[in-house]
Amino acid sequence: MVGIVVWPVYLLSPYFDLDSSAQVGPHQIRSPSVSLESVRRNYVAESTLRQLKRTFYTNVSPSYMEYAIKVAVPKVGLEFEKGKELYHIKLSDNLQPESTISCKCRVAKNQKKLELYKIELNQVRHLVADMSCLDKSVDLRLMLCTKRIITTLTDDEMDSIRSLVSSATFDPKVKGGLRWRFGKESSGDRYTVVGVWHIKAKAYRGSSIRLKIRDADRFDFLSSAGEVTCEVTVKMTSIVSHLRVSFCVVVDSVICLCR
Repeated sequence: MVGIVVWPVYLLSPYFDLDSSAQVGPHQIRSPSVSLESVRRNYVAESTLRQLKRTFYTNVSPSYMEYAIKVAVPKVGLEFEKGKELYHIKLSDNLQPESTISCKCRVAKNQKKLELYKIELNQVRHLVADMSCLDKSVDLRLMLCTKRIITTLTDDEMDSIRSLVSSATFDPKVKGGLRWRFGKESSGDRYTVVGVWHIKAKAYRGSSIRLKIRDADRFDFLSSAGEVTCEVTVKMTSIVSHLRVSFCVVVDSVICLCR
């Protein structure tokens, strides 16, 4: 019997974004008898910690954002790369109800419309590890994820998606920063707007990591809930490069064994 491992092949594909990152944020422990502060101050058995239900939040305080920019960036040796403002429009697809399509849009120079520049499927997490940093004010979440870039849409599918993007209206008074007139949030029987994100981000780059600091204003159309968060994410670009190279070396070695 011959076993074939298929899933890592996407590491070689230009149509997949491979992302290794660390997110900064606090853990919240859901236990009436134990709080995160008590864990930080006192010794708690590892067996007890494993039983606690924790929720990781990516939202950090404005003071931590200021610390990251003024202290952490120069300390690590990062340089400012660029700032950008984006809108992510989330669509459901009736033909693929288990997936969410993310349409990334720039603000056009005339500031009156959106420019669609990338379409992706929702992020798939292959590894998630939460780390509690008891002697720090924030904790860490390490992730290895992929996102598939969609490049095979038909002309009709692209026209439907572009129609939804172009029908959006800027409105700073609503969560997510965009709104649609009644009946315009769907395109035929195929695509429907289910969420919108308004992102203002700054990026700082070093030799092995890329730091993203962003303000995110989100709205979920399905739950009618919105939130505004401050987020700090470290993109570990060197790890992604090593993963791709190592995978190629392993594949070449395996191919040599075949005949």
